[in-house]
Order: sequence, then C-alpha cells, then structure tokens
Amino acid sequence: MLCGLISLSFATLSSAAWKELKPMPTHRWGVEAAAVGMKIYAIGGQDDTPEISKNEEYDIAKDKWVEKKPIPTGRVRHTAVSLDGKVYVIGGTRDGIAPLAEVEVYDPKTDTWERKADMLTPRIAPVTVVLSGKIYTVGGATDVFFPSPAIEVYNPVTDAWEQKADMPNPRWGAAGAAIPGKGKIYIFGGATDFTHKVSTTDVDEYDTKTEIWTPKAKIQRPVHNFAAAFVNSGMIYVMGGEKFKGKGGIKGGGNDPDLVFYDDVWEYSPEENKLRRMDSMPTARGSFGTAVADGKIYTIGGWNGGAGAGEIENEAYQPPGWPFPAKFSVDPREKLATIWGALKAH
Repeated sequence: MLCGLISLSFATLSSAAWKELKPMPTHRWGVEAAAVGMKIYAIGGQDDTPEISKNEEYDIAKDKWVEKKPIPTGRVRHTAVSLDGKVYVIGGTRDGIAPLAEVEVYDPKTDTWERKADMLTPRIAPVTVVLSGKIYTVGGATDVFFPSPAIEVYNPVTDAWEQKADMPNPRWGAAGAAIPGKGKIYIFGGATDFTHKVSTTDVDEYDTKTEIWTPKAKIQRPVHNFAAAFVNSGMIYVMGGEKFKGKGGIKGGGNDPDLVFYDDVWEYSPEENKLRRMDSMPTARGSFGTAVADGKIYTIGGWNGGAGAGEIENEAYQPPGWPFPAKFSVDPREKLATIWGALKAH
C-alpha cells in the first residue's frame, strides 16, 4: 500500500554523529566513491578544469589521501561499487549529454584498470547496487538526460549482462540501496524529465526475485543527485541532494540561481516502512560520492552551486547503534566490509 508523508518522524541527535575529515585533494562534483576494506576510492567527477579521470585513495585509519592511477575513460555522473576487493565503475558521461556504456574495474592491490563488458544500455546517473555477487543497474538517463527504465544485471564471473523487465516509473539521479539476504532494492526520488526541473518523492521497492515493484513511504520533498546507503543495522540512510527552484536561495551556501541544495539525512526502516529525520550533513550539497566502511557512511565531494570551491568535503556519519552486529546474511564469497562499501547509490 502506498504510504505518504505521514510516516515521517523526527529525532534530535547529537551533532557528534558527523565528523569532518581531511578534504579530498581535488575539487570534484559528479564524483563516485567506493570502499575496499578501510580505504575509499574517489573516482572521476568534474573539477574546475576539464579533468574527469582522477582517482584518489582515502586511508581511513591515517586520514590521508594518495593519488592513484586515473581511470582510462574519464567520466562524471557515473556509478561505482565494490565487489570482491575491486571497484567497478559503470556508465556516466564525458560531455554532459551522451551516456556511456563502458565498464572499467580498478584493482587497488595492483593499482591497475581493466575494461569489462559494456552495459547493454548506456546510461547517466543510474542506481547501482550489489546483491549475491552480481551488480544491478537501475534506471538512469539516456541522451540529453531522458529517463531510462532499463534494469540490467552484471555477472563478474561470466563478464556478461542480463536484461530485466523495465522499471515502471523511470528516473535518473535517484538514490538507492539494497538489503543483503533479502533480494530487494529500494529506489528513492530522482529526476523524472530531461530538464533537471522535475523530481519525484516516490520510493519504490524492487524485488529482484519476482521483478515486482511496490510503492513505499514517500520522501519529504522531490529531489535528485543525492545518495542512500545501507548499514548492517538494517537501516538505509538517505541524504543530501538538490532540486530545481528557479528563484535562487541555496541552503548551506552557493550561488546557483536555479537550484536549492539540501543537508537532510533520513533514516529509512524497510521493516516499518518509515522515515525518521536524523542529524543534518555538515555541508548541504548534491552530486557527491558515498562509501560505507565499518558501518560508517562517508560523503565526499559534491556541489552546492559554488564556482571552483566547496567540492572537497570529506565527512563521515556514524549511524545510531554503531558498531553493528552481523545481523544480515551475506554472500559467503564476499567479506562484510566489502559488502558495506558496495550497497549504495548515487
């Protein structure tokens, strides 16, 4: 049954939930991030130059950044997930118009890149998650940001893609996360047209076993270019983002007259189908990278309307109840830290 905003609730928490860390060396928005163990890789994205191939490693224990081998196919508004100790970078765009199908895999142990089979449908800003050793790409945008309904699944063992039934209400720039052991993906918000002006409050659950979509409790406002991350408490955290305003006025700073940026953080309980407001992000922004390591959520880079600044933030969120027990079943071939880093979207 479709639930509305009545299922939102509020919580007052300590600001200690967030911690500001050493900033990313290169200013970037449209960047993507993924964790392998206790290191995070921030890949691609646009800075204040034409550079879109950067790959920088953040060492959580040392609070230190190191530059790594750049991605061969530079891109923005792509997606990245970690699986079996490697980072898979999928889709995106080079010019802000034409979508990419290219899939490239980064091996942190050797600091090398390898090309893999292309996506069947080139897409910008899809939701990408890992379930049972496979990578699901949901939605996104085709040429000139027309929403795509495509759902495709990548098997890294066979290096092959499989097409699934289309999603019923396509969008790009949505946020998404999956629950290991449950076979379900949750898609939050996203842009529903090619102008960047129309976003949705819809939240939908996709059952990967039956390919059935179920509407869930809506988010507070229409928003896109934001993030969602699952932690092993069983909760999904939805944060940040932007929407078309047309009148100026950017929460948290910036100077873009057409967009408003948000610092909201919402905790979503799949079991209760409820959203609860949590401590806000220190920096309101959209188009940032997220990664999960040791149950904490790292938000890196992004954009809040400024010109050549404010795109280097590195902030960590510690959800309530951390450290978490091994509550959710995982694929035996994967380590829990890798799964935590993989279950998020952009």
